[in-house]
Amino acid sequence: MSSNGTAREEPSSHDDSPVSKRRRIAFSCLDCRRRKLKCDRLFPSCSRCQKGGHADTCTYDSDAVESALTSGERNRNARDLSAADTGTSRTIPRLPSVARSFAADAGDDNNPKSNGDDTTARLYAQEERIRQLENRIIGLEKVTHGTRSPELIQDGPRSRSDQREAAVEETMIFRGKSFKTQFYGSSHHTSYLSHLPELRLFMKEMMVQLPALAHVQRELRSTKIKGNGQEDGIPINDSALHSFLPQRKIADLLVRIYVENLETTHRVLHLPSFWEEYFKLWNAPQDARPAFVALVLLILATTYCINQEDQSLFRGDSSLGRETAIMWIRACDSWLQAQSQKHTTITVFQIHCLSFIAKQMNSVKRKRTWTSAGNLMRHAMSAGLHRDAEIVNLRHASANNKKISVFDQEMRKRIWATISEMEMQTALDRGMPSMLRDLVSDCGPPLNINDEDFDLSIEELPPSRPLSQYTRSSFQHLSYSSWALRLELASRINGSSPQPQYEDVLLYDRKIMQRLDDIPHWEDQEGQVSQILLQLQLQQLLLYLHRPFARCETQSSRYNYSANVHLRSAMTILDLHNELTSSGNSFLNLFRNDIFGAALSICYNVSISVPDYGYSIPSRCAIVRLGGDAVQYLEKALMMLEGKTMRIGVGLQEYYCVCAIMGLLKKFPSSGQSKNEEKRAAESVTRLIQRVLSLQDNYSAAATLASLPTMPVSAPNGTPTNRNGVPPAAQMESTEFVGDFGQDLEGLDLTNLAGWDLEAFWNF
Repeated sequence: MSSNGTAREEPSSHDDSPVSKRRRIAFSCLDCRRRKLKCDRLFPSCSRCQKGGHADTCTYDSDAVESALTSGERNRNARDLSAADTGTSRTIPRLPSVARSFAADAGDDNNPKSNGDDTTARLYAQEERIRQLENRIIGLEKVTHGTRSPELIQDGPRSRSDQREAAVEETMIFRGKSFKTQFYGSSHHTSYLSHLPELRLFMKEMMVQLPALAHVQRELRSTKIKGNGQEDGIPINDSALHSFLPQRKIADLLVRIYVENLETTHRVLHLPSFWEEYFKLWNAPQDARPAFVALVLLILATTYCINQEDQSLFRGDSSLGRETAIMWIRACDSWLQAQSQKHTTITVFQIHCLSFIAKQMNSVKRKRTWTSAGNLMRHAMSAGLHRDAEIVNLRHASANNKKISVFDQEMRKRIWATISEMEMQTALDRGMPSMLRDLVSDCGPPLNINDEDFDLSIEELPPSRPLSQYTRSSFQHLSYSSWALRLELASRINGSSPQPQYEDVLLYDRKIMQRLDDIPHWEDQEGQVSQILLQLQLQQLLLYLHRPFARCETQSSRYNYSANVHLRSAMTILDLHNELTSSGNSFLNLFRNDIFGAALSICYNVSISVPDYGYSIPSRCAIVRLGGDAVQYLEKALMMLEGKTMRIGVGLQEYYCVCAIMGLLKKFPSSGQSKNEEKRAAESVTRLIQRVLSLQDNYSAAATLASLPTMPVSAPNGTPTNRNGVPPAAQMESTEFVGDFGQDLEGLDLTNLAGWDLEAFWNF
């Protein structure tokens, strides 16, 4: 053997390290490789991905694309030399890469192709290579915490020179110190306040102009009855749970309100099965399941404060109706914690969902809403609600013995859709990214069918009805169509990724507008709540999407569109809420906090800070172009916030802020309004607090008014009586369950209205 051969053999005989094998280049698409399926390597998307309906996510390894170009060029050069020597025509061989799909039209690789087709194949492959490189750049930008090169930010509203400057400009709220801190992201409503120093000056002046505001606030705080501060409460057994049920007349009314509102948007129940057991509950209470009693109590707690006929009294700044609902919630939560977790049924998931919804409706533990939604989401994921139950049956069950029945499959989709929507909304309200972004969920949307179309004994679900035909599941079915877009936007708005370029914002805007146009207009009056909520979901995203660019209107005319859309979306949100509230339905007013956010958006859009001159409003504002009256919209917001306060007691802080916003806008020089708007706004807040004080339970209204400064207030005619049908004993015990249920404006310590002029309040 030659010396060269001996030299080549020496490393293998003396080197103990393993010889690394050359890594094969995988030419299949990433999705087929992950699922271990055969891929036909068509470009830009393979046939399997096209048939599966996700051709847009079909991608190939960049090494495969590069290998295809290199190999194809080498083979073409060899064939060109051979053709020149033999005089034969040149043909395209079978390429071992994704570019092969462009080398043959019908799969026949022996057919000669023109050089133009070959060039097209290479161009498409190069485009794929460029796209993957761009994705890598975006990933690197995320790793570097949002730092971006000047080339990528030239179309943004502001240039950021370094990471520190970007962190300073980020819209967020961070309160506290050490580990006792609270963080709220950019989509949280109060993050607007960091851009409104002129509102701060106005609110400080309100306290100076009318000291009576601080006086009535202290009086209201002195009437608040503090609980024992314990959250677990008293253990509730099965028999004690029945004692919390009110009169049937009241229960029937509240259940009907729930079915007309919540069961058209956030589906939890199968109504025929529910009504059957509900009637049995009242006919034979001793035979009723304790779990179903807890379910009914949570339904009553959800809608107790919606009932228009209930003129509730107050205990401090919380209405008796709210405290009664809290009592039912605490009783059900205490009972549920004492139950075994080994035998979970659909009722358990229904109780968890209704407990969360009831707390939302009554503004209970608002600072913990996002974390509670995450816990509920993880509980559902641990049960596999996010996976397709039909696939589970195919893999782990026989044809005659299904693990999940057809009825349960549809109900699992409904409950998962409800939990997903609540987690998404609470994440936006908190200013956090949704935990669902990277989750693999294939359960699909609920069918657009009525509850009467299927039951426990059904073997096959009926086909979904057309979108133009309204059912109680139409909201969940339609909401799923925009789910991917909303989830992506929520992650971009509150995530750590760099701020999108303005062209991307306009692209997202077109997609949202298209989704808004796709919402059908049902003639059925029962679809009013569903139709309004579908619009609110998308209008809210328009606010967050255009907000960073709306304030740049004065810097460049190219952002006029964002200023217009931002303001128009805020006005549309107020119009939608007013449409529902005017009809006597306050469900969405209690369930969501869009009204306060829309009012802040209006002030955010039309105000601009001038530190040397206090506060001012530019004449070049979007309201003038739109021809709308901001004050009229803020008056609508005040009316709805006042209704919310009189129902549950919570909302005085939001009412205070909106009064200040409206007074600030009235000081616009061209409006011709009085310059004493600070005092007028303070008087409006004082009158509402006096109204709450005049309705204190077991407290003389005359004595309350006598201790207050003289203010124009309408005293109630006689002593109000409570007609809520709750036993007096239950009402007296309700405050023992209140504990430390927070009622201040989320993210800010606003329990002391007199302290709103403190510097620490505005130190974001």
